[in-house]
Amino acid sequence: ALHTPPTSSTVILEIEEPAANHNGGQLLFGLDDYLYIFTGDGGKAGDPFGKYGNSQNKSALLGKVLRIDVDGSDPGGLQYRIPPDNPFIGDPDARPEVFAYGVRNMWRCSVDRGDPVSRYGRGRIFCGDVGQNRYEEIDIIEKGGNYGWRAKEGFECYDLKLCQNSSLNDILPIFAYSHHVGKSVTGGYVYRGCESPNLNGLYIFGDFMSGRIMALEEDRMTGVWQERSVCMGDKKTCSFPGLINHYHKFIISFAEDEAGELYFLATTYPSSSSPSGTVFKFMDPSRRAPPGKCKQKPLPVKVKGKRFPFAPRERKPPQQLLPVHRIITLASNSLKDNKIHTKRKSPPKKAALKQPGLKSNKKAKEHVGLVNKAMINLNVKSNRTTRPQLQVKRK
Repeated sequence: ALHTPPTSSTVILEIEEPAANHNGGQLLFGLDDYLYIFTGDGGKAGDPFGKYGNSQNKSALLGKVLRIDVDGSDPGGLQYRIPPDNPFIGDPDARPEVFAYGVRNMWRCSVDRGDPVSRYGRGRIFCGDVGQNRYEEIDIIEKGGNYGWRAKEGFECYDLKLCQNSSLNDILPIFAYSHHVGKSVTGGYVYRGCESPNLNGLYIFGDFMSGRIMALEEDRMTGVWQERSVCMGDKKTCSFPGLINHYHKFIISFAEDEAGELYFLATTYPSSSSPSGTVFKFMDPSRRAPPGKCKQKPLPVKVKGKRFPFAPRERKPPQQLLPVHRIITLASNSLKDNKIHTKRKSPPKKAALKQPGLKSNKKAKEHVGLVNKAMINLNVKSNRTTRPQLQVKRK
């Protein structure tokens, strides 16, 4: 593995957490090269912190989308700079890091790389925001936007008093679903790959608790997104004929490779101590790209910091690698009539593409610890190829 000296770590930002949950769900760099930090509202239930809660308080860093420049330090002593076009720089009652507010606990966000031909949608940031009692939602992040929490949950009021006094300019979700469908959204990606042309432009996401996989299709004329069910979440049936439907229920995260192909990670138990997890790849059997069309040339990697030698620690032959599972999604003739509450029979035939190999090691375990009061340490390397990490330490 790549060895990084511990002394190279730098604490960029610390945020005090009043509870053990809702620390935040994503760090990512936008196409503008700024770091976006998606913080939770501080935990507990109903954002009970202060008169309006953390999320509606622009002087608090919790319940926000933060945007900072980590390519240098600020003359005032900060380990980062404030982008000059951040929306609340001139507001004395707001932190200059705030890019958007009124979010509860955004779990998994992504940057749309745009249509491969027209570049439509390029740079949009999609997020799944986990709800409280009734709704889960999908949002597109806008500069200076207020996403409503705790006044609103989904399209409806949560705190009636705050909701009656809320602005008509609040940003509504592009999609929300009730807790009859699922209780913890996991945000995904807009598919911009090459291998499955019918998936292009679909925002694909899931639900952690129900195991459902869903997709949203945009009407570019109206800007309205329509839901298309993919898998119903019972681990046995999916909405599309020929779909490989054996996957673990608890969908933790989605991922995109350099070519724009999509994957998701699911586990057998709703905890970080789950004994096993699997990475699945999305594929569409109804229409595949022509052979040779999807050859991907790796993008050049720009390194700003020191270079460290790469020393691999595992030298297993190919047949000893863990199995690779593929999940095939969204047959082209099945996009129009699928409704999320429609019960469908299992496909008459089931197929699975697996790479032969050894079974995964089930002895490996992870252990979870809860912290009553914590500090979030945000460690970011200047090298864009290094993933930023949030560390929670006991105060």
